[in-house]
Formats: sequence, C-alpha cells, structure tokens
Amino acid sequence: MAHIEKKYMVEEVKNCFKNASGVIVANFDRLKVVDINELRRNLEKKSSRLIVTKNTLLKRALAETKLEDVIRFLEGTTGVAVYENDPVAVAKTLYDFSKDHETFRVRGGIIDGELVSEEGTKRLSGLPGKDVLRAMVLNRLQSPIAGLVNVLSGTMRGLVGVLDQIRKQKEDKSG
Repeated sequence: MAHIEKKYMVEEVKNCFKNASGVIVANFDRLKVVDINELRRNLEKKSSRLIVTKNTLLKRALAETKLEDVIRFLEGTTGVAVYENDPVAVAKTLYDFSKDHETFRVRGGIIDGELVSEEGTKRLSGLPGKDVLRAMVLNRLQSPIAGLVNVLSGTMRGLVGVLDQIRKQKEDKSG
C-alpha cells in the first residue's frame, strides 16, 4: 500500500474515532466475509460501525485520540466497533455474534472514557439497553405518584360507599 493511501486511511479511521463515545475491540480469525458483513449490518442498526483494517494503521489512528488505551487489545485479526450512543446494545450485538462464531472474541474496549476488559464488556452485554433502563427509571419515578392517587381515590370510594349506605338506610325508613 502506498504511503499516501496509508495516510488517507489513518485519517479516515481517526475521523471515525473523533465522535465516538467509545470502542469495543474484537479479534477474529478465519471468519468469512459474509459473516463480517452480517456483523457490520447488525452494528449499523445499533448506530455503530465496525472498522477492520491493519493493526498498524489502527494504532496510528488511535495514538492521536482519546481512545489510545485500547491499543493493548490490538493483536491478530482485529475489528473495532465504534459507537456514539449505546454501548450496551453494541456489546450485546458482539456477544450474540460470538455465540455463533467460535473464532470471534471480544477483547475489551473503552466505554465512556473507561478502559474495560473482556470480562467488563461481557457484564455490560448482560445489562438492559438504554431505552429499557429509561423506562425502568420512569416507572420508579411514577410509582409513588400512582400510589398517592390510589390512596386518595380509595378515600373517595370509601366516602361514596358510606353515602350510598346512608341513602339506602333513609330509603328503607321512608319506604
């Protein structure tokens, strides 16, 4: 590869890393191009991108970014999943892919500025996604309000019940 082409590729990869919240590095060997393309499509659905290029070019691009600590994970045939929003969805996608492909292995990454090992990314993949977590938080916030409404409506139901009983007693006496 010509020097100019390498320089251009490093710049392209570096641009991908600029807007990234984090990256997850995976190693694979003897994986078919069809399988890699399938993984790319799955990651694109999660608003992330898979970069597969030579480790030397990745190291050059990473050296000039805030993500340079992942260089320690670059060994063998490497793919880097770059994401901007939801690390949980990306980790789940990678681990689901690894279940069907023996040679694919997540090595670690940088999640929101923190260096995370393979074990850390595996734990992350077990968490619910951001949307599910938001729904859980909203449910927890809404729960006390719903309880208060229930208590207040119970008091009103009780009052209506008492008034109804009084009405029935008066009807029985007069009728």
